[in-house]
Amino acid sequence: MSIVSGVFLVVGSALAMIGGIGTVRFPDFLSRMHAAAKAPTLGLLLVAIGAAIEIGTEIAITTLVLVVILQLLSSPVGAHALSRASRRQVVVQLDDVDQLTRDEQDGPAAD
Repeated sequence: MSIVSGVFLVVGSALAMIGGIGTVRFPDFLSRMHAAAKAPTLGLLLVAIGAAIEIGTEIAITTLVLVVILQLLSSPVGAHALSRASRRQVVVQLDDVDQLTRDEQDGPAAD
């Protein structure tokens, strides 16, 4: 059991570290936000699985399941709120194709 849990712990920690490196190295805000939201969430899931296998008690597994559920619920909401706020404040450099702005300018039922 300790080899399996060790693999989960190492891979989960590596994913969290890769997310941190991506947060520093990516060029724009949305890429950094994506790296900060996606990789550490999967890393936490793998670390929690590894810890649950290693500890094995019912209360620890219940606690880890609750932590993972709360993380899986809060991470996408936080990432969405940050991306929406950055877009509204024009922090993000928009590409040539910005369908949301075009739709807002055209108004409803512009099709």
